[in-house]
Amino acid sequence: MNLLLRLCLTAGLLWLGLNLPQYTIAQSTTPAGNAVLNGLVTDQKTREPLIGATIYIPSLQKGAATDTLGRFRLPGLPIGPLSVEVRLVGYKTLTRRVQLSADSTRFDFMLATEATQLNEVVVTGLTTGSTVKESPIPIMTYSKMQWLQTASTNLVDAVVKLPGMSQISTGVGLSKPVIRGLGFNRVITVHDGVRQEDNQWGEEHALQIDEYSIDRYEIIKGAGSLLYGSDGLGGVMSLISARPPQPGVTQGQIMTNYQSNNGMLGLSAMMETTGQKGLYARLRVSGKSAGNYRNRFDGRVYGSAYREMDVNGAVGISRKWGYSQLNFSNWHQDINIVTGERDRTGRFVKLVRVNDTTEDVAPVTDAELRSRAINPANYQNLNHAKLSWNTFARLGRGNLSAVVSYSQNRRQEFASTLTPGQPALYFFLQNVYYDLKYFMDARNGWEFTVGTSGLWQKNQNRGLEVLYPGYQSLDNGVVAFFQKKTDRLTVNGGVRVDVRRMQINPLYVDESGAFTETNGTNRAVRFAGLDKTYANPTASLGASYALTPKLTIKANLARGFRAPTTPELSANGEHAGTFRYEIGNPNLKSETSFQSDLGVVYETPELSITASLFRNGIQNYTYSEKVLNRMGQDSIVDPARPILTYRYVQGNAVLYGAEAQLVYNPAGAKWLHLSGTYSLVRSRNLSAQGDSARYLPFLPPPRTIVQAKLTRAELGRSLRNAYAQTEIEYNQAQNRALLAFGTETPTPAFTLWNVGAGADVVGKDGQTRFSVYLSINNLLDRAYQSHQNRLKYFGENPATGRLGVFNMGRNASLKVVVPLRF
Repeated sequence: MNLLLRLCLTAGLLWLGLNLPQYTIAQSTTPAGNAVLNGLVTDQKTREPLIGATIYIPSLQKGAATDTLGRFRLPGLPIGPLSVEVRLVGYKTLTRRVQLSADSTRFDFMLATEATQLNEVVVTGLTTGSTVKESPIPIMTYSKMQWLQTASTNLVDAVVKLPGMSQISTGVGLSKPVIRGLGFNRVITVHDGVRQEDNQWGEEHALQIDEYSIDRYEIIKGAGSLLYGSDGLGGVMSLISARPPQPGVTQGQIMTNYQSNNGMLGLSAMMETTGQKGLYARLRVSGKSAGNYRNRFDGRVYGSAYREMDVNGAVGISRKWGYSQLNFSNWHQDINIVTGERDRTGRFVKLVRVNDTTEDVAPVTDAELRSRAINPANYQNLNHAKLSWNTFARLGRGNLSAVVSYSQNRRQEFASTLTPGQPALYFFLQNVYYDLKYFMDARNGWEFTVGTSGLWQKNQNRGLEVLYPGYQSLDNGVVAFFQKKTDRLTVNGGVRVDVRRMQINPLYVDESGAFTETNGTNRAVRFAGLDKTYANPTASLGASYALTPKLTIKANLARGFRAPTTPELSANGEHAGTFRYEIGNPNLKSETSFQSDLGVVYETPELSITASLFRNGIQNYTYSEKVLNRMGQDSIVDPARPILTYRYVQGNAVLYGAEAQLVYNPAGAKWLHLSGTYSLVRSRNLSAQGDSARYLPFLPPPRTIVQAKLTRAELGRSLRNAYAQTEIEYNQAQNRALLAFGTETPTPAFTLWNVGAGADVVGKDGQTRFSVYLSINNLLDRAYQSHQNRLKYFGENPATGRLGVFNMGRNASLKVVVPLRF
């Protein structure tokens, strides 16, 4: 009933935003009108006109681009003040507040070249205007252009080289984001304003979003709970789709990607159009097909093939009062599960059916290793369908932002040849998410935001086996946030209160020892069920101050929380994807964290240096530890299948570290770009018994990345925006591993050499015909194991004596992007 009332409130506010905007605008300081913004965009130093610069108004989702003379024109705007962004690759993003009068207003912009993206305006947040440089909360951005110029095997793999970012991977198709050493349900992923909920608690569960559709990443380190409630202890990874084109434009794009190591073929086709009256539509269809990846030590790794298909798009309208947009997506993936099991010769093996009741293992053939086929006896079938409504409208003396979404996640895991077509595990998860924020107009530099958000979930078991019982949960939270800005000082902070109610079904064991949610004769209770409420406050307070025009210092304090998940509370079974028996703990408490950040930014036209220190103390840190029997040996449920047993426990923990980034673009050689990053995360389990358990699991090693890049705006008559780059990535040895119970092992250091080059190919009319991006990762084909690679902890290869499976070897990626114009 509570959820129904909130949804009704949401619908009512959306109706107001869509049907009363003209009235509210007329009563405010921004009366309705038909103003036109036009002007010229030039280079600040040379005063030359800039072609292709984007002039964009975020509150209206309306924009235009400069022509060959650097001129632009934006009609159909409201009279009054508007925030305008001007962007162009290689230049600092410029944000200006423009006062529009009746008819036409002339406003010229001059852009300065930049070495970094410190002046990027942050879209994700509790204010409508804050740059990376000003924000006290540590934020990073990652653009589509950066993605095009690197080789990535999945959505998360694209951003892991940013300072403080890493990934927990299971092969090349499954990755989970890690921010400052925290991952899984301690990092929130947001897709176009909607929390992504796709059973992401599992180690082998990847994000189910079309990689090709993302135009921009925003990474918020820490303080994520203030934005979205539970789970943001590590931070937030926000994925943002492309903006609509300017009015009257119909365009499209075909993007292809080939990767040499596993023969991955990717194709994405997009069409979009915006009418003169602000109506907008986009449709994108994407697909991937990949075989088994390879490296020098393992050859081809059986079980690493996958295929994806996604259809997504949006329809909406943009008017003087704001915009309203309906987003939709249907993402599907079939992905094999790497087991790492081999025979005496070191050849990978697979399950085969002997008769109706018996199965065995058999060596994998060379043809199967080269195949892209999905093994029906050992794979995941994943589907995520989502529909969301995003609205941003002028309402009274401020702006209303509203998001409502519904999604279905179907996760099926197949693990036997005896039950073809029948999933061992099948989770059917439904989500309803809402987020309402009201941004009050700034007065004397003060901005205030109030809002509420919530999430309803229902998960059902539809498979042959039950790992954890079905559940329902309901989250509700309210937040208040402020920001004060002067010429040199930015102070912001806020308070949030959240309540989560968990209702988990009972779990029984039947006569055969199988788990079930249905009670009956001779069935013992294994989990009595749970109906529990978790309530937690969160808060954040920070400031940034420009000591000089070049030097800025930043500090932030934040308290976050994470409520226990259903698997942590109630699991009691074998997980097909991880090959281990998991036991939950119904007495778990909420995790709470207190994070402190201290940063410094030094920026000149040629040099940019950012550095930060952080500390994140967590109470009731939840983790799984191996269960031993009375003899101190591994506890094995079924002697015929040596699957180890793990249980969830809690203790206090702390993570701390440092990050730094340097970018140098000399004035006398603007074609040369030098950069370097450093990331360090340390941890301690303060409740550990003995030195072997003192560190937290899956902690990334210290890492240094240096890059040199050469660029040319024009290269001959046919090439523009040409570049060539070389990069060295050095990962130090990770000796601070969770050694207790053999959970982890130390990982030696390794160095990777990556290179890349690309350019736009233009015709005689100056229009881009297509763009080419070539990247080669691990150029020297180094055999290595990342400490956060779960395949590292698989069994020994009898033929070589090496433990686990190694990461991908040399991989060349070729992307070709063809723009379509109509």
